[in-house]
Amino acid sequence: MSELEIVEKQNAIIRIQSGVIDELFLLLMQHISVEDANALPVIARINQAAEIRREIE
Repeated sequence: MSELEIVEKQNAIIRIQSGVIDELFLLLMQHISVEDANALPVIARINQAAEIRREIE
């Protein structure tokens, strides 16, 4: 397998994982209030990752 193929496969894995995280986040938001969500440290990291993603797209 070439280096390019490896990078493409790693990118596909990351995209799948990102989609799963997005789906889990939506499920979480169905069960807690926005105020409770904003108090979670993980939400800050999700927002940080989203900002980085916007910068590269």
